[in-house]
Amino acid sequence: MTGYPDPADLLPYGHPALQVDRITDHRPGALTAVKAVSQHELGGHLGSARPAHLPSTLVLESFLQACGLLVVLDAGDGARGRLLVFGSARNVRFDGAVGAGELLVHSVELVDADEDTAVFSGASRTGDGRAVLAVERAITLLRPAGALDR
Repeated sequence: MTGYPDPADLLPYGHPALQVDRITDHRPGALTAVKAVSQHELGGHLGSARPAHLPSTLVLESFLQACGLLVVLDAGDGARGRLLVFGSARNVRFDGAVGAGELLVHSVELVDADEDTAVFSGASRTGDGRAVLAVERAITLLRPAGALDR
């Protein structure tokens, strides 16, 4: 037990869209979260000749969800009734792949924030430390819950 909330209680996603399993560290402005990559979710079969890897788009999605978790945790009640929107990611570099049976570990840091916008940087590695993803700048927005109804 880590003492951190379940990501499913903080983000408006359920399976299979939720791409973060657990928060392992949080302090204001920084968060570490993990995703366990399973053979089942990759559609592969044990013993197949070609190993299955998590698509790079889902690696980035998982990283951005970790950013969202940091926004929500740092905002506390200020995030209540607000919708988290991902704005952009710049200077994204994929350095490797993560396969079934591996952990994907995201380390995100808040670079700048105001009431509605937060800017992050960070990296993702496998559980054994191999680099997978580096993001120089990711932007999230908090909007009133009905803002996208128009």
